[in-house]
Amino acid sequence: MVQDTEVGAMYAMPETLRNLGAKSTTNKPVCNLLARHTGINGGAFLWAPLGVPVTYNDESKGNPTAWTWTIPGAVAADFTTQNIEAIYLKEGIYDMPTLDVTYADGSNSSYTPAMSMTYNDGNEMIKTGGTVEITTIDMRRHDSFGGLDQTATYMFGANTYNEGDAKGYVGGTNNTQVVGWGNLFMIAQDDAYLDGINIYLHHKPTKYKEGAKIRMQVWMPSISDAGVLFTYVPIEAAYIPFEDFKADGEDGAWALTYEGAVANIQFEVPVDLYGKPYFFVSIEGFSQDPDTEDFCLLSDVKGVELSMEQQYNLLAHNSFGRFEGEIDYLRPISNYGGGNGSFAICPIISSGLTEVKNPFDESVEAVRLPSFNAGVHNGNIVIFSAEACEVAVYDIAGKLVMNAYANEGETVLNTQSLKDGIYIVRASNGNAVKIIK
Repeated sequence: MVQDTEVGAMYAMPETLRNLGAKSTTNKPVCNLLARHTGINGGAFLWAPLGVPVTYNDESKGNPTAWTWTIPGAVAADFTTQNIEAIYLKEGIYDMPTLDVTYADGSNSSYTPAMSMTYNDGNEMIKTGGTVEITTIDMRRHDSFGGLDQTATYMFGANTYNEGDAKGYVGGTNNTQVVGWGNLFMIAQDDAYLDGINIYLHHKPTKYKEGAKIRMQVWMPSISDAGVLFTYVPIEAAYIPFEDFKADGEDGAWALTYEGAVANIQFEVPVDLYGKPYFFVSIEGFSQDPDTEDFCLLSDVKGVELSMEQQYNLLAHNSFGRFEGEIDYLRPISNYGGGNGSFAICPIISSGLTEVKNPFDESVEAVRLPSFNAGVHNGNIVIFSAEACEVAVYDIAGKLVMNAYANEGETVLNTQSLKDGIYIVRASNGNAVKIIK
């Protein structure tokens, strides 16, 4: 086994679907981060879509000459490539891959991640299918030195903000006329449903007017080259009385922090997310007077470092606020002193799939969706539509990269010039499909 610190196996974790406008298309982000809720997520920290390639990139030191991947629950075209695209076929919770590398002198090194969602060392887990609670916060913990590895784990808190004589809390009571706060989410699997939302607070409200409640709304945004509208089409809403928030452990409730609180919203009819490439969740209704109300959302106060250019790209942020008189949520959290972090608004998603076909098994024919679908073949986008329609192709940052016309039946778009990455194919009849090129 190699001992030299200048050599050793290592690989990068898959890119996740957060800070979308800051992502490089080369790493093909398709996974979602998961909340540290073992009752729902079983200790996994990533949710991978079934049937969609997940990219693992080699970062080994010392210039190895050979690579061997072991990826539980997944198939690949070749397990001996330097970088690999793995496709998970069945619902489950799996160990993260192990990478074994060999050097020119015959020595070797092996790597399996040793961080976890608990305080104990252990292999990170990846979940596929099932029901999950997603987030835009990396909640992994590391305990090798008896404490928290600050480079890998996010801290939670309630950041105060100040604008002139104003005072208040990010995500809570204020006197600066903040109407509400929201989070932008994206998932890569079309066969999925939104079952509900968990809203986490820094503490359980103890001061509020009788009958006070907040409003949660789920929106389908409109993101194009013409601009961004987060609150474009409402697809679900609910009111939550302040008295319904439960402290951690109260009546069996689970919160992200021991002193925190949570409201669990379950939809009577799950929201079908097919054709909804993005969704936005807003929270409104808290008081303008912090002396009479102490509602305060839990916030991620470490954040993700962004370049100056990315800071001005709305889609590079996860969370947004809206002032009184403004028509949409177009103010990134960083405007309020919260860094580039994300609020703890966590959607509960269930997969409509339990198993997909092995794409490398040519004996099994692919199944097409009946009305509108898109895929990739030989570097081109292939569209199947039950009716002729105009189509627009957007990249992961919402930029329009192609307009085209799709005939009834199958249409091949020449997209060789497009970089590899995740794209949205949107039809004029309202259908939309996420594809990985």
